[in-house]
Amino acid sequence: MNIELQEYNKDLITLDMLNGYQLGANEHIGKPQSIIERSQMDSNLKPIMILDCGRIVGCFGLHTNDGPIAYGGNPQTDILLRAFSIDYRYRRRDYALVTLLKLSEFVYFHYDQVDRIILGVNYANTAAQALYKKAGFVDSKRRFAGKLGEILIYQKELK
Repeated sequence: MNIELQEYNKDLITLDMLNGYQLGANEHIGKPQSIIERSQMDSNLKPIMILDCGRIVGCFGLHTNDGPIAYGGNPQTDILLRAFSIDYRYRRRDYALVTLLKLSEFVYFHYDQVDRIILGVNYANTAAQALYKKAGFVDSKRRFAGKLGEILIYQKELK
């Protein structure tokens, strides 16, 4: 496993790579293309691809400024992790955990004003909650109503 976090660049990430991305049938999260499309309308959202030896194994978005506000974050010092997913074919191989552990360093070097990563996770998604805790995120005790139920806000301090 050789995980690399790469901000989306159309010259490096081909359409074939994006089209091959697979999610489970009942997942309520977008594929890489949806994050890329959203980022074209919001300059504060950066799509990040999770690569292993040139293959996309996962993706997420990093949202600055107005992104963290939706979950009670500080737009000057927080960054929101959104739409985190791992391609269905690469699950249960520690890609998610390794990515989340590498994320702190990635954010630290690419977003020098950021002190904290925040994210929202559905109350019913206990597997994701356990993963985030294992990666050093803590429950902030803030809650918000989401489309699919209650959203728990997790956070990880960087400094």
